[in-house]
Amino acid sequence: MLSWLVGAVLAVWFLLTVLRNIPSLRQGFVRRDAARLIPDWALFARPRTADMVLLRRDLLRDGTLTTWREVEVAGPRRWYNFAWNPELGPRRAFLALGSILGLSAQRGGGRRGSRGQGTPTALTAMTTVPYLTVLSYLSERSHAAVEATQFMIVAVPGQAITGRYGPAVPGGIEFVSELHRVRHSPAGEPR
Repeated sequence: MLSWLVGAVLAVWFLLTVLRNIPSLRQGFVRRDAARLIPDWALFARPRTADMVLLRRDLLRDGTLTTWREVEVAGPRRWYNFAWNPELGPRRAFLALGSILGLSAQRGGGRRGSRGQGTPTALTAMTTVPYLTVLSYLSERSHAAVEATQFMIVAVPGQAITGRYGPAVPGGIEFVSELHRVRHSPAGEPR
């Protein structure tokens, strides 16, 4: 009798797990499952279908605004990276920061096109650790001629396969920062 009871409980639990993972029913289950007893169907992390790319543009001291260009977060990919990849840590850290910024922009953005700069959520995003970390990373690597810098996070499908970002490959803008002034030390080095 006990085995039938355990089997019935497990069958109901499996059925609830299947129903919870139907996209239209997901929110209702999440709200009612305070103890988080019904698991998410993905036993592992959901696969990323697009790679995050960090782009920057700078306002120079002479008033010139540069074009958007890719920032290489880690060194270039090499043939032996399938076995030994010391640059994987910084890449993963940027992917996490980019994902958080993109989700925060989606959460409070309202319109589909509003992703950071000039939106109601821009001020909130500027006070978060991911935003300040990316801004600090770019500011520390700015040339002495840079007065201000701005960054954009773009989701590009297939970028991991093709290599570097190319403007011909359309990507989805995940987040655009405000233009921030870069402070330089007296010796001309960014601080």
